Amino acid sequence: MADRKITEFVEMTIFAGEDLLNFIDDPDGTPVNKKASLDTFLASLPSNTNISGTFSVGANTLLSDSGELRVNTGRVILANNTTVSSNNATTQFGVTGMEGAVFWDSNYIYVAVSNTQIKRVALEVFS
Repeated sequence: MADRKITEFVEMTIFAGEDLLNFIDDPDGTPVNKKASLDTFLASLPSNTNISGTFSVGANTLLSDSGELRVNTGRVILANNTTVSSNNATTQFGVTGMEGAVFWDSNYIYVAVSNTQIKRVALEVFS
């Protein structure tokens, strides 16, 4: 297959995590072809990476091109407990583009309502 151009390959439209992607490492220096699984590639993206389009992110879950995350069944889990000590998103995290981010700790749920302002809602035990 070394004698074929990538543009001649059959285009994929449905992907699985174990599918392999082709990369050229150091294209301006000493180019080397390398591979990575789709799962590995996606896991390596920074947390503030924007992906557009419509694609499935899990069973009965859809991220639409309008930016909506819809979960039809099951639950959404925010995996990391994040202590927020400042109401300024840029100061707290040292990056811009935090608007819409959601965080939690044992006492509050926090929402960055802009790139510079975080608001919180207190959590309480209920029965």
